[in-house]
Amino acid sequence: MTKREAILDAATELFARQGYKGTATSEIAELADVAQGTVFHHFKSKENLLVDICDELVMTFIAGIKQAAVGLGTGWDALERILKFNREFRVRRYDSIAVAFRETRDLSRADAEINKHFCDLIGQIIDVKSECIAKGIADGSIRPVPVRETALLIHFIIVGKFHIEMEGLLEMPDLDDELVEFCKRSLLPVDAMENEKIEAHGG
Repeated sequence: MTKREAILDAATELFARQGYKGTATSEIAELADVAQGTVFHHFKSKENLLVDICDELVMTFIAGIKQAAVGLGTGWDALERILKFNREFRVRRYDSIAVAFRETRDLSRADAEINKHFCDLIGQIIDVKSECIAKGIADGSIRPVPVRETALLIHFIIVGKFHIEMEGLLEMPDLDDELVEFCKRSLLPVDAMENEKIEAHGG
């Protein structure tokens, strides 16, 4: 692991545990086992460090869903792989996602440039899902629906679920499988759903 990676890991752990404002760069340096000057050598400021954590997280996620989208099968198959990758990624990178959710809201409100940057990254996520939906409509695996609006709704469901879970606002069951089933009910043509029911009952 490089020093830069050690700093990112340490900052992510501390921001998740005690918050961005409650963490000093000296604590990050100590946990990463580097000099405090090394933190500022790699990152201009603590704010820059937080932005880089989010950038690395989102770019890794985008790369993952793009890889899922280009696999074999229909547009629905690609979208279903993305939904399953989302669950795996959330489990693997929970702390980083929690930091991104909790700690970037104030930055986005205060800095228009940072807000635009984060919006552009989210837009890339929506684009990948939109491409899968459009492909599914073209190949018949997804019924005709408004493409980008549907991609946005799926994204909002995923983000809202994580927000409620992270903030402890509601006792949340595991809804990942149900999300896939909900999307099937919403997006698959009627005949495809009937075939699934027949197969499920051994017909």
